[in-house]
Amino acid sequence: MSTQPSPSPNVSDDYITKAKGLISEHPYLMLSKSWCPDCHYVYNLFQQQGIYDKLHIIELDQIKDQKEAAALESAFTEIVGKKWVPSLFFKGKYWGNEQDLKNLRKDGQLEAELEKLALIR
Repeated sequence: MSTQPSPSPNVSDDYITKAKGLISEHPYLMLSKSWCPDCHYVYNLFQQQGIYDKLHIIELDQIKDQKEAAALESAFTEIVGKKWVPSLFFKGKYWGNEQDLKNLRKDGQLEAELEKLALIR
């Protein structure tokens, strides 16, 4: 039986709820930072595949209120179990990060995975 980590005392339940709401609301969600080279790898890959517009991107460093951004990042960290950008959430759950995409591409499985996720046909 899989269990979700329980929230740390320093992560507000409101932000956990907000993060889960964003994951539910956006079928293809990416947690990002504008300066992150791994995030740019994902941007470029999705542009090459013609699916960039399907991705809802939250760039934490571009959120005006950086206290809110930090709280939101902590909530996503709690959900995923590690602090990492990019973090990709597909169809309501954590899918992986840029390394997972790189591995799929290297193994020739990227298009099949994107089809399975209904990102390409």
